Amino acid sequence: YQRRVRGYTFQDMWLEVLAAVLIRILVAGTAIKTWLEDRVEISTPVTAWKRVEEGLALKNLDLNPYTGDIVHETPLLLSFYELIYPFADFVFIILDITTAVLLKHAVDKIHLQMVKDEQATVCHPSFESIKMILQPRIGYYALMVFLFNPYSIVLSATKSTQCTINLLYGLAIYGIGEGSMVVVAVATALASYTSLFPAMLLVPSLVHKRDKALTGILIFGVVFGACHGLSWWITGGSWDYVSAVYGFTLGVPDYTPNIGAAWYFFSEMFSHFTVLFLSVYQVNLILYALPLSLTFPGRTPLVTLSLLLILAMFKPYTCIGDYLVPFALLPAWLHLFRFLNHFYVVATATVVLTLLWPVLWYLWVHCLNANSNFYFAITLAFVLFQSFLLSDLLFAEMRREHAREHGTQKKIIDGKDSVVTLN
Repeated sequence: YQRRVRGYTFQDMWLEVLAAVLIRILVAGTAIKTWLEDRVEISTPVTAWKRVEEGLALKNLDLNPYTGDIVHETPLLLSFYELIYPFADFVFIILDITTAVLLKHAVDKIHLQMVKDEQATVCHPSFESIKMILQPRIGYYALMVFLFNPYSIVLSATKSTQCTINLLYGLAIYGIGEGSMVVVAVATALASYTSLFPAMLLVPSLVHKRDKALTGILIFGVVFGACHGLSWWITGGSWDYVSAVYGFTLGVPDYTPNIGAAWYFFSEMFSHFTVLFLSVYQVNLILYALPLSLTFPGRTPLVTLSLLLILAMFKPYTCIGDYLVPFALLPAWLHLFRFLNHFYVVATATVVLTLLWPVLWYLWVHCLNANSNFYFAITLAFVLFQSFLLSDLLFAEMRREHAREHGTQKKIIDGKDSVVTLN
């Protein structure tokens, strides 16, 4: 198994990686970059590079960057961006390539473990023909999906800070593939330091490896606390960044349009009910971590993929970069595609709606022939179709599990094929 998976190494992919790097350099060096930097689908209040530049300018003037409503980056990340600023274009390309390589190795490991687990279990005789077989190129598919996804290319070209978050997501997935609670806990702690919500990505690993749960929680707490200790020291003993970073995310005071649902939902809300609905909305974001982990025991990668999709759909300030890692992980579950009902519909809708975003924005903002309802309808449809993808993937896993136990041949009842329903 190990030899066949490792047969497709990084040396075999250098041409693809080089092409991905050249494409990113080309996009970053053209005039289209200026247009992309202003796209609300790419740059949100918490991921825009222009806001990082504002923060660095204030910092260089010995002013507190967190006193206004401009900067929403944590102090450690702001210091990191200050360090790489002279050659930021190349660093963001490196972040992208590193994330892709981590996901490639993670998907290889996840696929290998799923094949081993299935080969070791007893299944129905009719299921033998669709049993998983080892595919050495699975990780390669994940690498290609990430590197040549237009979302990834424009994200890197515009230096969106979501690239840094995606690297931490990739590290967490790599830790899951390696079965390392330490790596998962460290990666999720660093990601949670940026926006809190990624903490729920640790839950599936804690449920799956209960004997190491305490270790994972301790490591998470130490790393998370150390980040805040360093942040306090960097800011000269100030906690202003807490409200600027976490308060901004939890309170959702900025209604700048993006591809999520929160901006329109809360802009239309009566102020009297804002706190109530805001609380319900934020709780909804983290509500699914434990139930999914308990419903799919031993399927930590699948649950983590589900949580990443939920995070992308419901977080307050969503950009296209939030969908990059979940989309790149999909090749690990190619064996489920025959059980999916809506994959081609979702894939087509994703492409079409992505193309419609700038069109509806132009009609609304520039031509004044539309209003915010038109743009929100597109964003809501996008979220809806991603929820179809999520539910279809989970139900496909359940249908495949049923087929493994009871066979793939449908029983004939009254001359008609029976239909398997999930309750």
